[in-house]
Parts: sequence; C-alpha cells; structure tokens
Amino acid sequence: MLHDASGPTWRQTCFVPAAGPELEGSEVAIEVLGRFTSRGGFDLRQVPRRVSVHVVHAGEGSVEMGGRRWRAGPGSVFTFAPGFDVHYSDHPDRPWRYSWFTLVGTRARELAAQLGDEPGPWCRDDLPVGRVIGLLDEVEGAFRSEDHSSFFPQCAAWRLLDALSPRTPGSDRTAHLASAVRRILDEQFALPLKISSLAGQLGVDRSTVFRRFQALYGCPPKTYLDRQRLEHAVALMRDGALGMADVAQRCGYASAHRFSKAFRARFGVAPTRFRGGASP
Repeated sequence: MLHDASGPTWRQTCFVPAAGPELEGSEVAIEVLGRFTSRGGFDLRQVPRRVSVHVVHAGEGSVEMGGRRWRAGPGSVFTFAPGFDVHYSDHPDRPWRYSWFTLVGTRARELAAQLGDEPGPWCRDDLPVGRVIGLLDEVEGAFRSEDHSSFFPQCAAWRLLDALSPRTPGSDRTAHLASAVRRILDEQFALPLKISSLAGQLGVDRSTVFRRFQALYGCPPKTYLDRQRLEHAVALMRDGALGMADVAQRCGYASAHRFSKAFRARFGVAPTRFRGGASP
C-alpha cells in the first residue's frame, strides 16, 4: 500500500504494510517506510508523534533537535523522537534524498536510542549505511505489493536495526567469544561436549578458546564445564532418585568411572560416600 504526497519544495512516497494494530503491541516494527526528495529550499518544523529513523542518500542539510544542531549529508542517519521539536532544512543547492521509517512497538524508543548511543533524538555519520540500501528496497517491494506476512514489519525492523548497528570492536570480540562459550556450557553441560569440537564450531582453535575464557573467567573452560556438571550431580544425588550411572549420564559423563574420578578430584570424596552421608 502506498501514498504519495508533495509540497512546493518536496515530494515523498509512503509505503504502509498490510498489517493492523498488532504492530503497536510488538517489541518493534516498521509502521511506514518513506522515500523523500527535496527540491532545494525545503524547511520544516514539527513535533513528531513517532520514533523515526532517516537515512540520507544524497544532498545536504541541517537538523535541529532538542537544542542541538547537526549537518546531515550522504551517509548521515538521524532520528526523530516523540515530544522533541524538530527543525530541518536542506541546502538550496544540494537538495536532500533520503529514506525514513517509523518504528512502533513497546521497545521502539529504547532501541532507537540504543542505535544512536544516546536518549532522545540524535544524528550520526559513522553507521554502516551501505548495509541497509538493499533492505530498504526489499521492504518497499513487500509493502508495495502487500505480499508479506503479518510478521514481516517486525522482522524488517530488527534487520534494519541490526544492519545499521556499529560492528563489534575488536577489543570486545574477546569477551564475546568467552561469554558465548560460557553460555553454551551452561546450556549444554549435560551433553558429551568437547572443548576442541566446540572451538571448531565457533571457527577458532582450542587454544584461542582456552586463552580468552581464562582471561575473562579466571579458569579453563574444561574446569568450568566440570564445575557445572558436578554441581548438577550433587543436586541429583541429594534427591536420591537416580543411580550413579544415570547421574553420570545426565551430567554429561561418558561413564560412571569418569564421573567418579572427576567427583573425587573436585570434592576429595567418592560419590558413593557422598550419597552415604559424607559432605563434599
């Protein structure tokens, strides 16, 4: 669905999804996609009612919001936030061409602020705008044809936010890998995991996993994995409903012997003695 509008110094086409009021109840969704072109001399003041994100493709102008003023040219991204006065205008000799989309949903304002790394309205020139050009065309095509599901406006919003987000700095990737490994160990400790296989799945070698995990958590990943398994084993043995072989299997050990060896190394007592009343 589309709607054309124009004025003496501008023209735009708005594309609206084939979806209803359920968009408001989602976390975030695109309510409208706009394609805007000015003719030079464009100048407008308004108080927005929605969160909107603008991606400048060509031209140059200025945007004043919340008592601050920015230059906005090719590659600039700026947002409008509800309740903030906006004054924006193009350069007479370099008229604007930009795309914009409104975000609705329970987290729309929060996510827009997170993208700009500050609350309220903002303008940035360091976001990877090139990543969203094709996505914007895809959204336009879907909205124009109405050939999409009711989930598409939500998926499109997340994809655009992801594409516009700055890439993870190299200094953060070390912590990201270590925390990703920890989450996998927390979730899958009951499976027969091997750190070398896990490293291969993550596209790194075993020594890299070991080094980064040790740096962030103060112990090797195998030690952390055994800790998670044995703490779960203690809880199962206190319940008393399972035999040792079943406890070993449910905690990710290949055999009761390996489980017993790991348990004794950690607690200084055999699991059979612990079940008999000894405290680890």
